[in-house]
Amino acid sequence: MKITRIITAVVLGSAVLTACETEPRMTLSPDFGNSVRHNMAVHIINPPSLGKETTALPMDGVRALGAIDRYQTGEVIEPEKIITTD
Repeated sequence: MKITRIITAVVLGSAVLTACETEPRMTLSPDFGNSVRHNMAVHIINPPSLGKETTALPMDGVRALGAIDRYQTGEVIEPEKIITTD
């Protein structure tokens, strides 16, 4: 009976100690995370140039009023045709 308790204690003690393992059994691949970095690079366009170019359009009160009036009446100003090939 005493032997059974000792064996049970040893088995349970070793089972508890295996939960304290410090090294992970599964190691990550050396290229882990490459797809995330690739997708971020695809979606971020030229990050060093952020804030360097100006996006302010020339605008005054009369021009703004005209734009609001055209928006409310549904009038469209056709853009210039730009040809990108020779």
